[in-house]
Amino acid sequence: MSQIYEKGDFMNFSEILNNYLNILNCSAQDLANSSNLSPTLVSRYLNNKRTPRQKSEYLNKLVDGIYNLSLKNNLNLNREEILEALNRSIIVESIDFDDFVDNFNCLIVELKINISDIANYVGYDTSFISKVRNKKRKPSDLNDFSQKIVDFIEEKYNTNESIEIISSITNCTSKDLNKNFKAVLYKWLVSHQENHSEIIKTFLQRLDTFDLNDYTGIDFKKVKVPTSPIILKNSKVFFGTEGRKKAEADFLKTTLLSKSKEPIFFYSNLPIAKAAQDETFKNKWMLAITMVLKKGLHLNMIHDIDRPLNEMLLGLESWIPIYMTGSISPYYFKDPPSNMFYESLYLSGSICVSGNCLKNNDENSKFYLTTKTDELNFYKEKAKNMLSHAKPLMTIFKEKDKSEFDEFIKIEKKSNIKKIENNSFKNIDFYVFKNKWISINKKTSPEMHFVIYNQKLRGAIEAFLTK
Repeated sequence: MSQIYEKGDFMNFSEILNNYLNILNCSAQDLANSSNLSPTLVSRYLNNKRTPRQKSEYLNKLVDGIYNLSLKNNLNLNREEILEALNRSIIVESIDFDDFVDNFNCLIVELKINISDIANYVGYDTSFISKVRNKKRKPSDLNDFSQKIVDFIEEKYNTNESIEIISSITNCTSKDLNKNFKAVLYKWLVSHQENHSEIIKTFLQRLDTFDLNDYTGIDFKKVKVPTSPIILKNSKVFFGTEGRKKAEADFLKTTLLSKSKEPIFFYSNLPIAKAAQDETFKNKWMLAITMVLKKGLHLNMIHDIDRPLNEMLLGLESWIPIYMTGSISPYYFKDPPSNMFYESLYLSGSICVSGNCLKNNDENSKFYLTTKTDELNFYKEKAKNMLSHAKPLMTIFKEKDKSEFDEFIKIEKKSNIKKIENNSFKNIDFYVFKNKWISINKKTSPEMHFVIYNQKLRGAIEAFLTK
């Protein structure tokens, strides 16, 4: 600790973070890579332009990054001391008015709040509330004003539908929200929410420029589905990150070589950042998925939307080619299955790999691979049950479904549908049905329509487009 607090207890967060970089003799990029955070965000921390909240996910990632770098450099710093040093430097700032207004407006729009109702409740006239929303007036006691907003929401918006919306925008499960509604909502209302504009823009650009004809015309011709036999024991056990890669590789090989045409089932909420850093593994994995497509197998996939938005979009971006072939049915869980463990289940007609690990240590993981008939039947029932509890992430209308999509638009109230075009994109535009869905409409190569209902994903895209 003496190495860190060389100025006493008055060092701010960025100073301590820079001190760690000096001790570790590493760069900001090294810290970003080790922490699984964007270089831009790390740069803001180092330059005192941003400070994470205490006990936040971002703070824990930074602590893990510093700790892992210390092990790599044989310094073996104590993780708890790193956490204490950074935590002590985080000063609870006064509420940022701009952040509050952005979040306040989000609540009003998503919950369809009547301005007169909220004005009467908090004791102001409607014109004052409108000026607050436009950042032209600031309440004299912003903390008290925020508390009254939270009280109003708790009293007036306690239906299951409203709770689901609040759960989604605060990135908190309905169960946790019900336990401590006011504290969760207040913390979200007065906190800075990360701007994911660049991440969303990259995702949409990938979708905009993707050409299925190029993909199937060039990539598919290069890909040959293997036919040579593969010898696999009835079961295998693997451990750790490297074991996970071997288990998934064996799963894909056996699936490709099997004669089974049964649909494949994918679910995993395991962290993907480390796997995404291994370009060789990622490329081989996607090549195998391309082979699966060429073989004509359909995928039922439950996406994990409880991840940070950047991880969720990173995963979805990798799957764009498969989405564009129409060979996938995407789902998601409303609430995460477990608060203690990560788990995965990959299943085909001939093989299954099931994995799990502790949430605070993904190296402490185990993966079980099996081809035993009785065990496959068990996992098939498990997958069937999981799908029955999952919700569709989106509805996909392919080119041949154009008339069905047109009929879908007709059925909805046209007065509520707004078309959005963005000059950044040539081949996609958007329809927004406020508080219900957003559709991404790809006009060429091929024509497809993705109607997204999940609030977290559609909300992020809609916020990007309106900004």
